[in-house]
Amino acid sequence: MYLLSEDQRDRQRQLETGYEISEYTSIATELQDECERMDGVLYPVHIESDAFPEVCFETTIDYMTDFIEEELNVSPGDCTFYFSGNRSIHAHVPKFITREDNREQLKECAEEFNDERGAEFDLGLYSRKRQFRLPGVTHEKTGLPKVEIEPEWEHDEIIQTASKSNPILPDTYGEVIDTVFGEPGLTIIPNAPDDEQRATRNQANEWAEELGGPSSVVSFGFSESSIEVPLIEQAEQPSDPTLMPEWASYNTHPFSPYANASGNPRSVAVVKVKGGAFARDEVTIGGGSRPVHALVPAYFYGAISCDGEFTKDRVHAPLQLSKQDYRKWESRGFEPGEKLVIIGGKSGSSIIFHVSSWEATEAGHALTSEVGNRQKALDYLANRGYHIGSGGTGGSTSSTGKHRAKQSDRIRPVQNPQTLAAELQHQAEQDGVESLEHDERRRVAFRVLKIGSWHSAWEWFETQYGEDFKPEYTRKEFVSVIEAKPEDYAHIEVPDKPN
Repeated sequence: MYLLSEDQRDRQRQLETGYEISEYTSIATELQDECERMDGVLYPVHIESDAFPEVCFETTIDYMTDFIEEELNVSPGDCTFYFSGNRSIHAHVPKFITREDNREQLKECAEEFNDERGAEFDLGLYSRKRQFRLPGVTHEKTGLPKVEIEPEWEHDEIIQTASKSNPILPDTYGEVIDTVFGEPGLTIIPNAPDDEQRATRNQANEWAEELGGPSSVVSFGFSESSIEVPLIEQAEQPSDPTLMPEWASYNTHPFSPYANASGNPRSVAVVKVKGGAFARDEVTIGGGSRPVHALVPAYFYGAISCDGEFTKDRVHAPLQLSKQDYRKWESRGFEPGEKLVIIGGKSGSSIIFHVSSWEATEAGHALTSEVGNRQKALDYLANRGYHIGSGGTGGSTSSTGKHRAKQSDRIRPVQNPQTLAAELQHQAEQDGVESLEHDERRRVAFRVLKIGSWHSAWEWFETQYGEDFKPEYTRKEFVSVIEAKPEDYAHIEVPDKPN
C-alpha cells in the first residue's frame, strides 16, 4: 500500500495509460520507488507456506501459529487463514510493516525460523513490490479459488470447500483490510500529504493505526516510538554537557599502554574505572588488521604513552587492554569506582595496582603538570611503597637472564618491514606479542633466530612477554624451529640450560 502525496497523484492522473515515461516501465513503478525511498509504504503482514500438501496441513498450521505468536506477538485467533487454490496456505495477520528496514527484518526472522524449525515459509513474500493473491481469486493451474479455512480442518475438507466455493471478489483492497482487522470503517484513507509533505515514517505509522487500529504496527518486541540509541553508542557528542563524561568514556580516542613502546620508556596511567570492559570493531591494532582485545571506560587523572607523545589529563576516555592485561583485569575483579595505576610497555603485560583517591590525584598531577613527567610519578608511587617494577622508566619489567645478548647482537626494532615475518615482528613490538596467533609468533621466532643469536632471540621474546615469559616453553619452541631448518641455523649454539 503506497502512500501518495497529492503531487504524486496528479503526476499519475496526467498520463493517459501510465506508460508515457522514459526512465521507468510505468509511472506506477516510479511512484513505488519514490515511496520506498521515503518509507512511505504500508506492508500488510502475510505468511505463506508452499509445502502443502507434501507437509501436512496440521504441521503447516503449527509452524504458522508458532511464528505468529513468537515473532509477531499476535494471537493466531486474530488471524485469517486461507487455502490458495493450489499448494499454498496463507495467513493474513492484523499487522503492518511500515519501514523498509523492518520489512528486511521480518524477512530475516522468517528465514531464521525456517532454519531453526524446518518450516518452509516463502521468503520472497517479503520482497519489495511482491504480488499476493487476494481472497476469491481463482488459481490458474487448478481452477480453485483462494478460500478462507479454519486451522482445525483436515486436508479433504479444505479441498472440498475450495471446490464448492463460489466466493465474491472484493471490490477494493479496503474490504480485504476490513476482513483482516475486523474493524469495518477503518479503511477510509486519510488526506494525502501535500506537495511539500511527503509520506514519512511517522505518517506511515499514523496511517497504519487509522487503517488497522492501535498497535497495528509490527515492533519486533519493542515500540518504534520508544527506540533510542543508548548514549554510549551515539556517534555524535551529546549537546547536554552533563552527558559528556559518560559519552567520552566510551567514544573518545583510547589510551594504549603499549603503543609505540619499542625503544621507549614505559607508559604510566592513573585512572578511575567507570564501567565494565567492552569492545569496538572500529578500534583496531596491527595496522587495522584486528580489533583491540578490550576497552574499559575510565576517568584519567593523568597518563603518558610510551613515546611521550600521547597524554591524558583529567579527561574521560577508554583505556585499552591487551589480552594479558584483560586476563588480569578479570581475575582480579576490578570494579567501577576503583582507582588504579597501570604501568605498561611492549610486553603487553602491565603492572596494575590500586591506589587511594588522594594518591591517584597526586600521581596524576606528578604526571601531567607543567613540571610533571613519568619519572616524578613513578618516584612518588615508589615512595608511597608501591612496586613499580625493576625497569624504572627505562623499559620492560621482565626478569634479567643470566646470559644477555651483546649490544651488536640484539634484535633491533623493525621500522620499515619488507617481509611478512618482519611485519609480524613490528606488530608484536607495537601492539604486544599476544596480538599474534601461535603460528605468527613461530614465524617471528624463525626470523629472530636467523638474523641473531640464541641469546638475542631469547632476550627479544623475554622482553615482549615480560612477567608472562616461560623459559622452558620458549626453549622447546626454539629447538623445534632450529630442527625444522638446521641449514638456516648453523650459527646458533643451543645452550645446555634454557638460557
